[in-house]
Amino acid sequence: MTMNCVNGIDVDRLLTTRDLIQADRDGLIARPQYQATVTWNNGFHTISRVTDGQEVIGDEPEQYGGGGVGLTPQDMLLTALGHCLTATYIGGLSAAGIAVKSLQINVSGQVNFRSAFGLETGNPGFESIGIAVDIQTDSPSENVKEILAKLLKTAPIPNTIIRPVPLDVEITCEQTEQNDAFSSSQKET
Repeated sequence: MTMNCVNGIDVDRLLTTRDLIQADRDGLIARPQYQATVTWNNGFHTISRVTDGQEVIGDEPEQYGGGGVGLTPQDMLLTALGHCLTATYIGGLSAAGIAVKSLQINVSGQVNFRSAFGLETGNPGFESIGIAVDIQTDSPSENVKEILAKLLKTAPIPNTIIRPVPLDVEITCEQTEQNDAFSSSQKET
């Protein structure tokens, strides 16, 4: 059996997945649950374990008090946007039979750390996010741009960012006994 492969994507498998999603609107393929467990290590250093068990190291840059040995939350958000758009664009263009020779997505933005540090009122997050798509294909530019515009509306991560999404935070807090080393270091500062 010959595989219908475009851009490294098995298009028949992609279409089969679409059919499964259509057939079972509320099943695990149509509405998967994702999860990340972020565990604080020390300082600003974290280890995130995601749905499939992979690990991501997080940290803050040295100029913000971190060790600079992991991705910042801002980098992770921008990466998630870029990766989601890449997957959405490549999947859609492959299904349309368009061969992509190269695709690079640059995602950038400025964060208002003055608000994040409580120095002014306002929104502490990204002020705006810019996305630049550089793509080369075997199809006319206008055709590709039209397809990409339609696909942007189907990309889950950009959609999550541009619309209000409920954020439910549940906090469980236990007081533990201080050990002598912790309490004496607190007295010295």
